[in-house]
Amino acid sequence: MSVIAFPYSVPVEPRLRRIGRIVAVGSLVCAAGAVLAVPLLWSSDEVLRHWIATQSPLGARPFTLNLGTRFVGALTSLIGLAPAIYAMLQLSMLFSRFSRGEVFVTDNAWRIRRMGLALIVNALISPLVQMLTTINLTRANQSGQLVVMFGIEQSQVLSVLGGLALVAFATVMADAVRLWHENSEII
Repeated sequence: MSVIAFPYSVPVEPRLRRIGRIVAVGSLVCAAGAVLAVPLLWSSDEVLRHWIATQSPLGARPFTLNLGTRFVGALTSLIGLAPAIYAMLQLSMLFSRFSRGEVFVTDNAWRIRRMGLALIVNALISPLVQMLTTINLTRANQSGQLVVMFGIEQSQVLSVLGGLALVAFATVMADAVRLWHENSEII
C-alpha cells in the first residue's frame, strides 16, 4: 500500500529537481533580460529604428526621437512589461518549489492563478501601451503627423485564453488540495 502525501514535500526525483532549477533560473534571467533590454532599446538609434520599422505599427511613418520621447518610451515599455515580469517571477518561484518536491500545495495553485491573471492583464494593456508608444513617437512631429493606433492582435486573444485556462487550472488544483486535506482528517 502506498500513501500519497499531497501537500507535503516528497523525495525529489533528480529530473524534477533539474527541470525545476532550470526553469526557475531561466525565468529570472528572462525577467532581468527584459528589464535590461528596455534602456538598451531606447538608447540606441539603430536598434530603435529597426524595431520601429519591423515591430512597431508605425512602420515607415515619420517619427521623432529626442530625449523626451526616449524617456517616455522607456517608461511606457517598462509599465507594459510589468505583468510579464511578474508572471516570470511567479513562474520562477513555482518551479523553485517544484525542485524542492513541493508540488501539490495551495501556494502553488495561487502562483499559477497569479500567472494567469498576469497574462490576462498583459494582454489587456498591450494595445494601450502600443497606442501610447505610437503617440509618444509622433507627438513631436510636424502638425498633422500625430499617429494614434490601436489594435488587438491574435496573440493577445490567445494570451487571454491561456490566462483564463491557468486561472481555471489553479482553481481546480486548490480545490483538490483542500479536498485532500479534508479527507486526510477523516479517520
